[in-house]
Amino acid sequence: MRTVDTGSALAFAADGLTAAAAGFNAAWLAAHWIGLERRGRRLAAVTLALVNAGIAVQAAFAQALFSAQRLGFDVAPFYATAPWLASRLTLLAGTLLLSLLILRRTPQ
Repeated sequence: MRTVDTGSALAFAADGLTAAAAGFNAAWLAAHWIGLERRGRRLAAVTLALVNAGIAVQAAFAQALFSAQRLGFDVAPFYATAPWLASRLTLLAGTLLLSLLILRRTPQ
């Protein structure tokens, strides 16, 4: 049986809790988005849902990479272009939508 040092346990727990909280937020915001009538609020809700979904994916990816490295597994697949990019696309989409919301509110 392996022993886990406190620092590693805390890092694993932090990523797990981040993924769980962001996943909850994304689900709630997506449900909120469906029920909204006003276009501006709908865009804000879907933007926040995407940002939170991206955070959840990033936390899960980091947790998997950290765990693989700690357990001595090959981590090279994590650094391949496809998984690396896929783990970041949702966060990119949410961030770009947030930029769009900001620009939309900026006085001309």
